[in-house]
Amino acid sequence: MGWGRKYFTGYRDPEVWAEVGLMGDSLSFTTDETVTKLGIGYIKDQRAECPMDTAIRFTLLNAGENGEITAKQMLNHHTRLASLFEAGLVADGWYIDDEGKRQRGWVFHKDGVRLHWNRITSHYARNQTHFPASFIGSKELWRYDTGWSGRSFKLSNSGYMSSDYRKIWESEEGFQPVHLKGHERALANSVDDKEVLKHINKSLNRMVKSGKAIQVTAGRGRTFRWNKWGWLDEYRQKHLVSVAKQRKLGDVVNGWVYTKGQVTEQYGVEICSHEWEPVEPVFRYTVKHLSPYVYQSGQWNGNGYELVEYIDWSSVALPYFFTDEAEALEVAEELNGSAFPRKGMSVRVNGQIVAPKHTVSKHEVTMRVKGDADIEDYMEPLEMYKRIQLGNFQIADELNDLLINNIKKKYGSIIQKEE
Repeated sequence: MGWGRKYFTGYRDPEVWAEVGLMGDSLSFTTDETVTKLGIGYIKDQRAECPMDTAIRFTLLNAGENGEITAKQMLNHHTRLASLFEAGLVADGWYIDDEGKRQRGWVFHKDGVRLHWNRITSHYARNQTHFPASFIGSKELWRYDTGWSGRSFKLSNSGYMSSDYRKIWESEEGFQPVHLKGHERALANSVDDKEVLKHINKSLNRMVKSGKAIQVTAGRGRTFRWNKWGWLDEYRQKHLVSVAKQRKLGDVVNGWVYTKGQVTEQYGVEICSHEWEPVEPVFRYTVKHLSPYVYQSGQWNGNGYELVEYIDWSSVALPYFFTDEAEALEVAEELNGSAFPRKGMSVRVNGQIVAPKHTVSKHEVTMRVKGDADIEDYMEPLEMYKRIQLGNFQIADELNDLLINNIKKKYGSIIQKEE
């Protein structure tokens, strides 16, 4: 039985790795904005991972849909820079800015001191710095083994001669980390490609095992490709179909307007269902009968609780609807004026007389039609809604079949009042 998800001190979200330059913001093989948004957006949207994984995933994407490349072909600015993070030569730490203030950031030391060793950590500590700000100015640095079994190293600014400590740097000038920004290219160009390839191959082995990359060929000169081309192509095709339909946006037929409908968006790329919706919203109005009732509840008076009488209301909607708000209000006013003319048909609470009353409720009716429907054959939305409510159940079912959403039939036919 496993212990759940593991967290590592050297892992960060791909968005973080993108900010420090471990991947680009454009693709060299295409000018298609959709492919660029989807591919780069997908890479940035994954769970925390080691720096080289992000650099390789971008490199595989940038090789193109038919690109199958070797580890050696993955040597580039992004992977070279990532190798410095993998080697612990660049760490999440502290530096002194131009104004003499301590700032957090990705840093390195001019002497090439190793500042970080990737190790298992807790969820709480996963994004903490690799060393504290108090290390700045220290005369010496030590590698400290925190592991009870195996090896788990971290940086220390003090130590003593033992199997758990090893001094890795000392200077009377004191420890002064340098902010990475502005030094990325020079540092990347200084790295030995053999060391970069070691980190690339180690990362590829892990990525193939976890499904982040696809190994195409084996043996010497093995090749790899990006693992999400199928998803990207499918989403892109749906987007292209959606874009082609947008020429009809705003068309009006029989009281229906052509809209985007339900919009799904991934990484700034939309897919629209495209639907016909009423030009003017359809509303139904109902009259509610509100009946008062009395209840008691405790209220704090400063010394204790005392029972106080309150009024609340129970409601029931009358069994008919209106599409004209003025007509519904007229009915409610008529009922309020004549429903309870007799004495004793009210409630008195704390000197207040409360009688039953009637109010009007407004409800918007959702009506959606598929974008490819023959809308010329449809009746106008309001008329369609009336037919659903006032016709028999067979008619209501037939009309509902023409809609994406189902409108529940709740009302019978209205009987004309005889004079």
